[in-house]
Order: sequence, then C-alpha cells, then structure tokens
Amino acid sequence: MEFAKAQGIIVATLTPFSADGGIDFAALDELNDFLMDKGVHGLFPCGSTGEGVFMTTEERKAVALRTVKRAAGRIPVIIHTGTLRPDDAIELTKHARDIGAVGAAMIPPYYYKMNNATILEHYRAIARAVPDFPLYLYNIPSNVTNIVAPEVLGQLMDEFPNVVGIKDSSMDFMNFINFQQAAPSRLCSLMGNDAQIYSCLLMGGQGGVSATATAFPETVVQIYENVVKGNLEAALAAQDKVIKLRAIFRSFTPIPAYKQVLKWRGLRGGEPRVPLRALTGAEAEKLRGSLAGIGFSL
Repeated sequence: MEFAKAQGIIVATLTPFSADGGIDFAALDELNDFLMDKGVHGLFPCGSTGEGVFMTTEERKAVALRTVKRAAGRIPVIIHTGTLRPDDAIELTKHARDIGAVGAAMIPPYYYKMNNATILEHYRAIARAVPDFPLYLYNIPSNVTNIVAPEVLGQLMDEFPNVVGIKDSSMDFMNFINFQQAAPSRLCSLMGNDAQIYSCLLMGGQGGVSATATAFPETVVQIYENVVKGNLEAALAAQDKVIKLRAIFRSFTPIPAYKQVLKWRGLRGGEPRVPLRALTGAEAEKLRGSLAGIGFSL
C-alpha cells in the first residue's frame, strides 16, 4: 500500500482554553477557519503548540475530532498522538484514523532515558496496531529527552510501509540531512524548526509543521508558495521574516505569546492551561513593541 505524502505549511495549532480550564470549541473553530482562509496546507492539533501534554486522552480525542470536522476535507489534518505509554498512543492513533485524519505524528517515549532498541519497540507496537494508517515520527529532543535517531527511522520504514515520514524539530539541520540519507526515497520530511523551512524545501523536504503559522499563517505560507513558483528571492525574504518572528516568540514563555497575538488579530486564542500562564501586561507590551520593530504592527 502506498500512502500520500503531506506537503506545504502544516500549522501546529493552538488549543484555546477558557478561564476555567475547559476547551473553547467555538474559538477552536474560528481559529481553524482563520488558518484555512489564510491558505495553510494542513492542520496539526494536540502537539507542543496545542498543549497536548496537558490534555486528557478524551480531551485530545475531542480536539482532534472537532478539527477534522472543521477542515471538512478542505485541507488534511495530521494529529499528534504521541504519549509516554504505547497503549495510549495506539488508542489515540486508532481514533485519528477512524475520524478521517490523514495521518498521525508521535513523539518517542519521554522522561526516562531510552536507547534505540527501546524506542524501536515503542514505535513498532503502534505501527503494528494501525497498519493501514500513515505514521510520522516526531523528533523533538529538547522537550522529550530521547531522540529519534536516523537509523531508527530507516529501520522502521524498512519494516512498516505505514511509517511514512519524520517531523524534525531538533534545530540541527544535519539531522534533516541524516534522515534523508538513512530512510527510503519515499520518506516525507517535514521541518519542525520554522527557521529552516526554506532550507528544508530546497533540500528535498515536503514542507514544515509551523508554530509561527498559528499566529502569522500568511507569512509562513509565503515561503512554501514562492519556492513552488520558483521565486526563491521572495521565499527567502519570507523566511527571514519568519526567523525574526520565531526569535521574538521564543523570547517569551512558550505558548502565551501566540495566544496574545491572536487576540490582537481579533481571534479568541484563549488562555494557556496551567501550569503555563498568560503574559503580564508588561510582557504583552514588550511583545507588541518587538513585533512592530520588524514591521508587524498590531
């Protein structure tokens, strides 16, 4: 069985939480409509940007279902289903398949330091459980402790046709190159570092899973669209803007700066879920000033 490759700018979507900690599904619909109207090529709920680690399994299923329904076949949805326990990852991945997502992405198990053999068995259990569904490994060692090694990806792709790709958020571009060389030619490479989307595309990658795009989708989309058209100078200019945006967002506590920008753009970004916190008034003004300094006045 052959599986289609994801491509383009796939947004790592936020999850809007209300003040009482519940999920604001109406705000989630509005956000997904906004992103689709701005021309993004896919949605990626329940990942790091979506605060998936702070949600229960049932909440993750609910967000996944609502996102797939809202996309309504207009653009594909890849759902992050990674967890510490393989049984939970299998449950979430089967759910993603059954509701009509086009694939699932999974971080390796975390907390304990694990070797390649252990990580291989974790992914093998999931791949065997959903042989008819595309799976993407998700390498983000800064958050997870354990890496997805290129040889692990290559081995899994040799064993399982449904293991189709990698989302690499390692920040080290050599990892992207090593994944390309270790895996079969059918590999779908998605860049998880917004600063390297342009380079990824020029080196044969299919696209990026972008956190910056949840707040400024049109700017990130310009990278991909201009590369496809051969307008490399325009693509590089868009990438330069995204690099500057990314640096500003990364100067704040993760997540709340994106939500603040969405509020300024007229959307309900919601509140971060505890233990994260919203920006203070002074932090919000610093954010506004930093964005204005690179041409994004809000």
